Amino acid sequence: MLPTLPIAALLAAPPTLAFLYVIWCVRTHRYCVDCRHVPWRRAFLSVAMFWDVFVWETLFGLRRRLHFSLCPRSNRSADLRSLEKYRTDFSKSSGTMWTACPHHLLLPSFFFAFHCEAAGVHAAMGVSLDDIFTAAATVLFYIPVVREVVITLGGRIASPNVLAKMKMFALAPGGVHEMIRQSDDVDRVFLRTGFIRFALKKKLDINVIYLFDENTCYKPISNLPAPLVAFQRWVHRNLGAGLCIWRGRWGVPFNLVPYPGDYTVGVGRPIPIALADGMEEDAAIEFLMEKYIAELRRLFKELQEDTGRRKNVKLEVERLQTRRTRVKSADGVDGKKRK
Repeated sequence: MLPTLPIAALLAAPPTLAFLYVIWCVRTHRYCVDCRHVPWRRAFLSVAMFWDVFVWETLFGLRRRLHFSLCPRSNRSADLRSLEKYRTDFSKSSGTMWTACPHHLLLPSFFFAFHCEAAGVHAAMGVSLDDIFTAAATVLFYIPVVREVVITLGGRIASPNVLAKMKMFALAPGGVHEMIRQSDDVDRVFLRTGFIRFALKKKLDINVIYLFDENTCYKPISNLPAPLVAFQRWVHRNLGAGLCIWRGRWGVPFNLVPYPGDYTVGVGRPIPIALADGMEEDAAIEFLMEKYIAELRRLFKELQEDTGRRKNVKLEVERLQTRRTRVKSADGVDGKKRK
């Protein structure tokens, strides 16, 4: 795999800086694809986490909370800085896949994993923050500065061959397709069987994460003109990127200041991959997908009831057609399967 080089930025930069950045990209490319973190990560996080809390909570008035289905009903929701330990059993799997829906801007949720680490959640699960990575769109690794931030936060190229090296990682199953099709009055989730098939091959348990207020802090702009919708889909199809169009506080388009209020992230009940033991592959995938959708709907309803918010919002789940890809199973055997 060639190093990720932000070509447009290199063409616009002075020759010396461009040359130095090429060397930098080549030397740091391993952090885009391997299970090892950049050496400056801890120093960056110590500053970034303080800034994260200051910006979202103090400056923007966005109160972020985590909701755990496995906790008692009276203690399911906790502030980021005072979380109860989240305990579950991962001993029967070779790892865990965390899946986040729905996919929109995701800005307020970037540092959730790091706050969980600071609060002892990962210690309760028997894992370390250094064990967790995030699948990120390839296009992000071609944008200067964004590339460096992504790899520092543990982002890795969303490729089956890259993810196969990791025991625990997070991804958004709907990807860019879901990102550009959101609405402020309907939560839309788009699923292919690829992530289920991958979890089955690698023997990964699946955890459902629901970003309950993702479409309220930054509201998607619906009813876009047909030419703009066509351009969005062209960018998605040809560049693999999402042209997200939203409005922030005061209704201003592309405003990075969110609407104030609560931003709750729900963590559902784990789906053990062992439930599909003994099944044929296609039957197991269908069985696990049904379990996943059922848990997604259950968690959404639970969040509506426990928070008392967004009760008029519906959840739409659509299954998309599969595509072909190649992925190694847990025993190392290659197989060409649908994505």
